[in-house]
Amino acid sequence: MKREIINLTWIAIIMILTVSCKKEKDNEGTKAVFSYVTDGYVTNFTNFSTDATTYEWDFGDNSGATSTKKSPQYVYKTKGKYLVSLTAKKGDIVSTFKDTVNILGPNIKIDGDFTDWEHVEYTYVNEDNQGGTLRAVKTFANGKYLNFLLEGTDQMVLDVIVVHMDTDKNPDTGYKIDWLYPVASGTDYKLEGSFTGNWGGLAKHSGNPADGWNGFSSDIASFDETILYSPPKTVEGKKLIEFSIDRSFLGTLNGSLNFCIIENSSSYTERGSIPATGLPDGKYAIYPL
Repeated sequence: MKREIINLTWIAIIMILTVSCKKEKDNEGTKAVFSYVTDGYVTNFTNFSTDATTYEWDFGDNSGATSTKKSPQYVYKTKGKYLVSLTAKKGDIVSTFKDTVNILGPNIKIDGDFTDWEHVEYTYVNEDNQGGTLRAVKTFANGKYLNFLLEGTDQMVLDVIVVHMDTDKNPDTGYKIDWLYPVASGTDYKLEGSFTGNWGGLAKHSGNPADGWNGFSSDIASFDETILYSPPKTVEGKKLIEFSIDRSFLGTLNGSLNFCIIENSSSYTERGSIPATGLPDGKYAIYPL
């Protein structure tokens, strides 16, 4: 009986040693692992893989973009969460590591320094010879503001600017300007004022298209309360201005909103628009949130 107990004890010890050795072997060899640091849309990956000779990266944004660099840099196009995969190889040995990268986007500051917009995609670009003084616009939303970078010709003055916003994304409600945008408009909020004269305000529409222009309330917030902006600058032949609208005045926003921007002269003659007005397929642009 005693001998049987001793034999069983040795068998148990051998099994423990075998499992322990296996775990040590499992922790050796080719292992994929990485860390990352984000700056706006730019992400720098650091590869800490061991005993590997080749690497394959999938950045998780369904763009098809990959890399075989050891520690690549990648620029995402939109904010969101992306499951990034690194596969490290040595001969027939393969190890894969995955981690979620959270892209919050750039920290836009309305300060006249446009470098923080560098990796932001254009939201809308007018075709050549359309849109008058307004050429293109970039947008980026954070929790507090709707940010805009407006690009125009050297004739862009912004004596009067009107920003129409369809916040419920229903072109059949709000103020319809179908002579300018025949396919879809439907303004729920109208920001109107002057960057040069610093006057204006934000008005809300009743929602009933039959009310027309009279459906707008008196200003629910002044121009200064609603908008922050920097002085226009000319950069590489483009006239630029950045501004932000306080989204707390616009009610609940989900996913996106539709908008247009119109520049008028001081006598309210249209000078420019984005999207361009007067086209048969004209409609508001989409601002992704």
